[in-house]
Amino acid sequence: MEENFWKVDWDKEFETELTEEELALFDKLAEEIVIRQMTVPALLLLEGFKPLNWIGSQLMLFLEPITVYVLNINQMQVLRRALQKRLAMEEFIKKIEAAEAKLNPGKKKKNKKKKNDNKGEER
Repeated sequence: MEENFWKVDWDKEFETELTEEELALFDKLAEEIVIRQMTVPALLLLEGFKPLNWIGSQLMLFLEPITVYVLNINQMQVLRRALQKRLAMEEFIKKIEAAEAKLNPGKKKKNKKKKNDNKGEER
């Protein structure tokens, strides 16, 4: 059943567990964040606004009539529903960290190597 702007599926609105569709959207967004090299700002923003995720989802609901003309309404609704859930922000952060590890595997190794080299110089 395809959703539209005027028809609300109340069962989906009040689910407490993240659905496969929401997790898939988190994966897609996480990869886009890592590709655009916005991992650190995104993680800082998410960690800072973690307690306010429900308020953010309600703001998205308020702006939905405007964003429907600019963005994909189905993805916006899925994201809004996901952000209503308590564990969503933590799961999204994990997805971003996993995407970072997958798409930039050498980044952490270089940092560890630099730290080990600095320790050897101090001795």
